[in-house]
Amino acid sequence: MKKLTPFIGILLIVIGTMVLILTRFSNLASHNALLIVGLLCIIAGIVMHIKSIKQDSRF
Repeated sequence: MKKLTPFIGILLIVIGTMVLILTRFSNLASHNALLIVGLLCIIAGIVMHIKSIKQDSRF
């Protein structure tokens, strides 16, 4: 599990992007909950990825 933790941020970004793509192609773009979930996944993924980069850095 320790080896996978740096990649959780990237995984969340990909999941959020896929949610937004699926809502676009399945005509669910009028449902705000799905759009918000995709956006929150992307934001959480960015934050987690930045934290993992800072944690691995020496600076």
